[in-house]
Amino acid sequence: MTMTLNRRAFGRGAAALGLATLAAPAYLRHAHAQTKELNVWAYDGFITDGLRDRFEAETGAKLNIRMVTDQGEMFNLMMAEQGNHSADIVTCAGHRFYQFIDAGLLAAVDKGRLTAWDKILPEYANAGWVSRGGQDWGVPLVVVATGLLYNTEMVSEKPESWDVIFSEGFAGKTSYQLQNFMPIVMDYLGHDGSGVSYAGDTEAAQKAVNAARDFMIEHKSKVRRYYEGPTEVQQMMVTGDIAMAQASSGPSSQLIIDGFPAAFTIPKEGGQAYAYGFNVVANAKNMDNAYSFLNMLLSDPVNGAEIVRSTGLESTIAGTADQLSEAERAALALSPEERARLSWVNVETAAFIFDLVDAAAEEVRAA
Repeated sequence: MTMTLNRRAFGRGAAALGLATLAAPAYLRHAHAQTKELNVWAYDGFITDGLRDRFEAETGAKLNIRMVTDQGEMFNLMMAEQGNHSADIVTCAGHRFYQFIDAGLLAAVDKGRLTAWDKILPEYANAGWVSRGGQDWGVPLVVVATGLLYNTEMVSEKPESWDVIFSEGFAGKTSYQLQNFMPIVMDYLGHDGSGVSYAGDTEAAQKAVNAARDFMIEHKSKVRRYYEGPTEVQQMMVTGDIAMAQASSGPSSQLIIDGFPAAFTIPKEGGQAYAYGFNVVANAKNMDNAYSFLNMLLSDPVNGAEIVRSTGLESTIAGTADQLSEAERAALALSPEERARLSWVNVETAAFIFDLVDAAAEEVRAA
């Protein structure tokens, strides 16, 4: 997933009054005795300029940010470091972090240090995908929903089904990301896109994936282009090259907030959801600063609001909605019925089904 998003700085705090040292919470004061830097690998927009400036002002530690564009690339880089990690915090997708855990790259969350854990909305703090082996492995930060983005001036009625993206009426006016769309197509055809029901039955899973593959090849002539990054789908929407696309909630919300005539929905056959979070690296060199940063991030819903504005994604930080305008809340909103159609990507079966999906997607591309 590539996050190419606008940064919007914000600033506040006691430093403006010359009280930063006296007012700093205990978890920040403690960090002063530690090393003077923190290294974070993050997607664009996950750390605003204002948050970085505030962290540096209140801790005296320099925050170094390395932009992430791909989970696989990040995994390979961390493996190549052979335990001598250059990052203290990394950004893992909730349905992919099992790879990092099983490879020994991450540290379990220390609730004694992460005192602001209760600032995460319970829906996400208590979610099954946060845990593995009875331990929590990261701070859920933003939630991604995958559904149908459409131009309201080109599509006269709100689509109720994924039928529309395969219809003759919109041939050449649709787009989707192959790997992300295939599990949705599996659900559309009556199979299990999550792969949960196929655990331990590779033959049944392969049959379901093959059905989606064959269907997508059959309808390949109707898609204008397979896209890779969110800016591609945004550009095609703005230029009028497409009328609709399978897309994530981030780029969709940004278009809506910016005033483009678009809407986002979860069709009746369903969509998928997953989260991105910050994960502390095993044996991080700047462990105390890592927890100071995470506590600061979670302790102020203004941070959540700024992340929403810079990514278009829903924040997990409690109180964020109160910091948003009515228009911003509306752009993020899904009806209860639409939210109920979302299936969370399952951590335990993700590796098993993704391997099959990735291979099948390449077959669709080559057909």
